[in-house]
Amino acid sequence: MSSRLFPRGRRRLVTLLAAAVAAGGLAFTTPTPAQAEDLPPQEPGVTLRVFDVQTPLEKICTLKQGQTPNVDELKPNIDWSTPEDFGGISDKFVAHALGNINAPADGSYDFRLTSDDGSRLYIDDELVVDHDGVHGADDPKDGTVELTEGPHSLRIEYFDKDGDQQLTLGWKPPGADDFAVVPDEALTTDADVVRVTAPGRKECEDSTDTPGDGLPLTEVRPDHKLTDLRPEGFEPQVTGMDWMPDGRMAISTWGGTDNIEGEVYLLDNVTGDTGPDKVKATKVAEGLREPMGLKVVDGKIYVSQKHELTELGDSDGDGVMEDYKTIATWPYGENFHEFAFGLLYEDGDFYLNLSVAIDLGGATTDPQPAPDRGATIKVNKETGKVSWVAGGLRTPNGIGKGPDGELFATDNQGGWLPSSKLVHVKQDRFFNHYTNPAGPFDDQPVTEPVLWLPQNEIANSPSNPIQLDEGPFAGQMLFGDVTYGGIQRGYLEKVDGEYQGAVFRFTQGLEAGVNRISKGPDGAIYAGGLGADGNWGQEGKLKHGLQKLSPNGENAFDIVAMRHKEGGFELEYTQPLSDETVEKLAEKYTVEQWGYTPTSDYGGPKIDEETLKVSSAKLSDDRKKVTLAVDGLKPKRVVHVRSPQPFSSAEGEKLWSTEAWYTLNSMLGEQPKSNQYEAEEARLTGSAGVDTEHAGYSGSGFVDGFGEEGASATFDVQADEAGTYDVALRYANGGYPEKGTKSLSVYVNGEKATQSKLPDTGEWSGWSSETEALELRKGANTVTYRYDAGDTGHVNLDMISVNPQGAPIQLFDGAASLANWQHPNGDAPSWPVTDDVIEVDEGDLRTKQSFRDFKLHVEFWLPNLPDDVTGQDRANSGIYIQERYEIQILDSYGKENPADDDAGAIYQQKPPDVNAATAPETWQSYDIVFKGARFDEEGNKTEDARVSVVWNGEQIHDDVAIDGPTGNGAPEGPAAGAIKLQDHDNKVRFRNVRIEPLD
Repeated sequence: MSSRLFPRGRRRLVTLLAAAVAAGGLAFTTPTPAQAEDLPPQEPGVTLRVFDVQTPLEKICTLKQGQTPNVDELKPNIDWSTPEDFGGISDKFVAHALGNINAPADGSYDFRLTSDDGSRLYIDDELVVDHDGVHGADDPKDGTVELTEGPHSLRIEYFDKDGDQQLTLGWKPPGADDFAVVPDEALTTDADVVRVTAPGRKECEDSTDTPGDGLPLTEVRPDHKLTDLRPEGFEPQVTGMDWMPDGRMAISTWGGTDNIEGEVYLLDNVTGDTGPDKVKATKVAEGLREPMGLKVVDGKIYVSQKHELTELGDSDGDGVMEDYKTIATWPYGENFHEFAFGLLYEDGDFYLNLSVAIDLGGATTDPQPAPDRGATIKVNKETGKVSWVAGGLRTPNGIGKGPDGELFATDNQGGWLPSSKLVHVKQDRFFNHYTNPAGPFDDQPVTEPVLWLPQNEIANSPSNPIQLDEGPFAGQMLFGDVTYGGIQRGYLEKVDGEYQGAVFRFTQGLEAGVNRISKGPDGAIYAGGLGADGNWGQEGKLKHGLQKLSPNGENAFDIVAMRHKEGGFELEYTQPLSDETVEKLAEKYTVEQWGYTPTSDYGGPKIDEETLKVSSAKLSDDRKKVTLAVDGLKPKRVVHVRSPQPFSSAEGEKLWSTEAWYTLNSMLGEQPKSNQYEAEEARLTGSAGVDTEHAGYSGSGFVDGFGEEGASATFDVQADEAGTYDVALRYANGGYPEKGTKSLSVYVNGEKATQSKLPDTGEWSGWSSETEALELRKGANTVTYRYDAGDTGHVNLDMISVNPQGAPIQLFDGAASLANWQHPNGDAPSWPVTDDVIEVDEGDLRTKQSFRDFKLHVEFWLPNLPDDVTGQDRANSGIYIQERYEIQILDSYGKENPADDDAGAIYQQKPPDVNAATAPETWQSYDIVFKGARFDEEGNKTEDARVSVVWNGEQIHDDVAIDGPTGNGAPEGPAAGAIKLQDHDNKVRFRNVRIEPLD
């Protein structure tokens, strides 16, 4: 659930609830011709929305619906030319300018768009200027339109590919001599609205995307009938739903932020064959403080107000609840976001969720005005005793029962929630949202979500879950969504004793965003709506709603379930697949996977995104099940499977929704093995966060934020055997707040092991490794780097490598070991690999891990070039020790007196003692023993680096001092350095590269 609230707003009641219960938004609301009497309240300026698409566009794209902008700001006019003007985003984005333009008189108006890159201007939905495409700002484009005096809707669509950015709107009204920027006083936009934003990449529609296939659904699913239930004039903003013993529906309504205007209604004739003309709504209670849950127990109505659980009574029997009995209260600090969401009852106890306090900008309030919130609580019906069940929740706008009668809750994107999620609530669990002061379960291990709900793809602000007990999806869960809208479906299964599973689209086509759903006594699904002003919510939807979806006996072609199998997944369908679909079945599927790393930042990006190969697809005999073998699966990932259209059943029916998102917390069968663990995938606490600002990191980012005590990163590490391991942290510490060695504390399995002292890397983009000998137990371990009192902090963390102490490390012995390498800019290796041999191509390669003292073995092969290719052009490459000192590789075969730039030389410092070269196209080897230079605490060098080299079995250097970097080597410093293989535009090959650390 979101919140990007801005304090200058007038805090309209509706818009503040939007902030509290919405994380999502829309690309833009299409303006219609503006008439002054029809406009909502206006303020001067225009609305700017920026969408970070993170891909270079060639023309304006249509954004996928349901996406929240990265930036939403009020601007005085449209004249923007710096990244700051666009909210800090500099390249690869789409922007929309929205508002109204006031024509001072009837007449012909000329408009000029100046943009870098493409733009389009619409006035009253009419295209006036089309200036699309990649171009600079030096060639503006004009257009003319006839306008009547008064306001007219304005929309500009714009994109920036790279380089400079500019968007300027000029005009020449009747009587003007030249163009000028449209002035502030001529522009207005909707006043005082909440401006919800969310981080992360936004997506454009693809040419093949259609509703349910790459895009949100737009219609009611074909196996259900939609019935409106609102009598004329009845506009409930529904916050709770349940059923009276006589079959009447009871609902609660919101009433507005900081108001005591919530109400309860009883509705007759909502079940069975009905409609708005048959439904009767009777108000039976009012004056409630923003109730967010309602439950009927033994014929009595209970509501969860912000501050208390209340029993409603009708002592005089007139049908109106005039008796309000407090059953229980809980911590409440009068923050606008401190809701009590949902209400369940079982065996004498109520269950509900308390949300945390947040600031108007969306951040979790620090400190919290009331303790122990962000929790599921239990309230005894008779005594009112409040017990805490689980914690670490932020905005859990929904609680419900799922498989085996267990409790489940949804939570909404924000701090510590990179995306929304569904969690399994059990006693003492902690779901990763931290507060100050700490909640009652903050010291417990983090419980992973049952379902991640990828933001802008399948959910934005999910609401209460329910379980289906009949039909093709019996046993599965449904949940609504306030801003993405509609209803989604979750299939859950147990793997390694815990629930995980897949989420699917279920239906759209409802009149409002869905805040509450309930199963009716007639088997229908009842949906209560809620919406608000501002930039969030489904385009064109109401702010209130009440409808039901009834099964109509049809059998829509849909995915029933996605089950994890060893090495892949089984997808089950409601109908047999067609012959056309079955042909080349494996090619019908695309698979991606990614992870999430919760941080204190609002939301968060996908981590380690990968496209995976479907290696086979096996069809069941009844043609309803497909078992996919998927290469490269990893645990703790979201796996997105899509079977793009055309994908049809044997009856010729198109697949209703082609996508599934599976949360693969645990993985069956053989687990992927690696000795490397990325910091951006670690569990973070305190101020630690994920960043990509400094080049050269491995993976998809690095962890920063170690400028405050308490910041930590915890790696989950596997050890084959108990023993001592070399754990090498790849880090950078730049020069802030000063140069010199920095320090962090290191913990193993929760116990402090040592303080790691991290020599100065010079620059924040200068990465090094520091190794600690740590005792690990067999199997699962945790290794934590934390900024404690007594540490300096101010270190960025990239990854750790874990190897048995002193054991040789096979840096390269085939394609699998490419994970040890990167290009210096951080890109994955692009050198081709054939039969465990790698060939130079497209830039240098370096090891991710750095080394100080070591033995290095390298085998290399040189091409046989024509005789007229001589000197440094002849099969040139090199091995850069610590990226500082080069041992030359060159075709020097047969040369009697090698120079200091020939093969075997310490480049431009010392030639080899002998020429031990063999002929080109034969394998040769270097065996290098290296001791790094030594530095004192002030960073002054006290000893030169020293090297010994054996070439093809012959000693060519014996403990030679190297007095400084060679050639283009990196500057010397106290930090360890990587091994670099040089690309000198020759097809040199390498194999069997291994290193044995000596320090």
